[in-house]
Amino acid sequence: MSSIVADVLQGTGKLVKENIVLKVSDLKRKLEDIKLEVQESLKSRYIDFYPQYVKLDKLIDDINGVTSEYEVLHTQIEKEIKPLMLSSVVEFSDIVEDLKKIRKLKTVGLSLCLLHQHLEDAKRSFSQCTYLNSVICLLHFESVLKDIDAENQKNIAIISALRTEFIITKEDVIYGLETLWREKITITSSLEEKDKNIKIKFNKTLSGEDDGDILLALKLLKQLKPMLKEFGKQFLNLICETILSKTVKIKKSEESSALKLYIINEHNPEPSEAFEVLKTIFMFLQEKFFYLSITSKEEENPQTLMHEFGVVINEEFCSLVIERCLKVAIPKQSKQLETFRKEILAAEEFCKFLQDLEFISSSGNKLLNFIHEVDTLPVNKMALDLMSRARSLMQKSLHQTISVGTESPLTSNALIPNSLNEMTSTQNGLSGATFSFPKCQISESVRDLMCLLLDVKDEAKNIDSMHAPRLYYVARNICELYCCVVPTYHKKEIENIPQQTAIYHNNCMYLAHRLCTLGSLYQSDLQPQIPMTFTDLVPEIRKLGIETFLAQMRHQKQQLLQLLQDQQVYGSILIDDGAVNKAEKAIRQCLCQLQLLKKVWSDVLPIEVYFKAIGTLFNTCLEEIILRISSMEDIAAEAAAQLDSIFAILLKQGPDLFKVTAIDKSNSVHFYVKRWFKFQELQLILSASMREIVDRWASSKGPLAAHFTAGEVKHLIRALFQNTERRAAALAKIR
Repeated sequence: MSSIVADVLQGTGKLVKENIVLKVSDLKRKLEDIKLEVQESLKSRYIDFYPQYVKLDKLIDDINGVTSEYEVLHTQIEKEIKPLMLSSVVEFSDIVEDLKKIRKLKTVGLSLCLLHQHLEDAKRSFSQCTYLNSVICLLHFESVLKDIDAENQKNIAIISALRTEFIITKEDVIYGLETLWREKITITSSLEEKDKNIKIKFNKTLSGEDDGDILLALKLLKQLKPMLKEFGKQFLNLICETILSKTVKIKKSEESSALKLYIINEHNPEPSEAFEVLKTIFMFLQEKFFYLSITSKEEENPQTLMHEFGVVINEEFCSLVIERCLKVAIPKQSKQLETFRKEILAAEEFCKFLQDLEFISSSGNKLLNFIHEVDTLPVNKMALDLMSRARSLMQKSLHQTISVGTESPLTSNALIPNSLNEMTSTQNGLSGATFSFPKCQISESVRDLMCLLLDVKDEAKNIDSMHAPRLYYVARNICELYCCVVPTYHKKEIENIPQQTAIYHNNCMYLAHRLCTLGSLYQSDLQPQIPMTFTDLVPEIRKLGIETFLAQMRHQKQQLLQLLQDQQVYGSILIDDGAVNKAEKAIRQCLCQLQLLKKVWSDVLPIEVYFKAIGTLFNTCLEEIILRISSMEDIAAEAAAQLDSIFAILLKQGPDLFKVTAIDKSNSVHFYVKRWFKFQELQLILSASMREIVDRWASSKGPLAAHFTAGEVKHLIRALFQNTERRAAALAKIR
């Protein structure tokens, strides 16, 4: 640096380097001398007390002289030398930058030579089928290319050409390695032919390179996993699927380089049988090829091809074994549990085998986790199967029925009260038949559902006591499912077909009746730590049956009233005699509808439920007729006679509704039809004279007074008889 500055200074003619150095050295020397003299003078002055004032004045003058020389020299440096030095630094920086560029160009040139050399070596190795060396050269090429900065890569055209040549060479090497892989191991199938078989074969590669080098080359190029994935897909879909779903036998070729799977039949094998076949397959793969290392000698943790194969497909493999083998083998019944435990032991042994091969890890793999949780799996599958069977039964048709119960009268759990408004009330009386179910028709599916609930109890009895409560809750869930599925699935039939309504009513009552005692059976057989009962479900199930039947009753009542409430039927019997004929038609239609209900209900419902239901509807008809006749202002004598004739039909045919196959209650109509006697009295009024009416009233003590008020009787007399003194006398007696 100093030589460059000196040259610059000499070139300007201002000052040479030597002059500056000499002057500075001279000043330094003078200052040292003056410093010593000052020290001596001060010592003499303050220590020896030797007066030398004259000398000190001289020293001060010398110092001032040196100071002046320093100031002149400093000014000269600041004005002349410093600017020149600054310009020299800029020039020096430019020179340094030029040197850096030259060094970069030198580095790029060397890199280009290396890229060319690595590429040529890779091509030569590839042509000689030494794939590993070719791959190493390609990796060196990539490493050198990364060291070349992006700007140079962009500006130097040859780099783009080298990169293109590199990509072509790399693709050629990959293609060659993949071809060798596919030649090495093949899986072929002839499942469409008569002799169904699958063949796995290891072939000798045409390349002279060692198999291990080929695997390492594939790994270095990140192509090993894709090739294993491709092979794994065939392995899972052809080999594993076949072994897990069909019974096979294995045969090795004479040269031991191939293995054939022959399909014996299409039946699912037992898990232990499938595991033995899979073990043979894995051992064949391991011995022939998959034992090879895929790590270089420098790597600390050597790994085999089998380990890498497991990394690629073990999740799918474990899922396939679980879904197609172990889950299928999970028993649906407790009697199969012992056999299933043996299969689980075989699965554990198979897991240990795969761990020894390093195909799966010793912990955290899906297959091992499944085996560890297997204790709960049979119970889970039983629960799912039982729920599925229950749902299937609930979806069966309701009209396939069987007879259940005894001939004894129905008791409080399903009686239909006398009137529609009282039908939701309960009865508190008990009899000898309180806990027996009345004879009626129920769906076969409900009988089967009840049997299923008992099967659940037996299954819970035969499994581990720890899991027994789970099946108890399954039984409860089945009952709750019934309340949701049946009313929804059979909604249209239950609402629109009276017979289906009756069957559904009986089904609910039967199921509720059986649930009252089912809990005690569970409790005695299972002896659990928790109370097992179904009685809390009984009200809900009964409510379903009752409300559905009540809805049907309301619908039938509405239809009957619609027939009787036609305004033209009773509009003006005095003027239009044809109205009587319409009244007769309406009454006959009501009787016809009630006869149809008798046909579909009498053999289905419990007998007492039928009598009370049909009696309620019949009573509705009588009430409506009584109301209509009692509200008429004028009734002609001929009309009254015709109405009497029509009412006679009702009184004659009505009791037939209470005459069924099992019992004849036609003489007890009044027990089920509240307005029966009142209707009879109305018929008598229509055909009686005023005197007979007064006699039946008998001063409010006769049979007429038991069913009609004084006002109603007076109104009827006024409608039937003309206004005469006799009528006035008769009306006076009615009070």
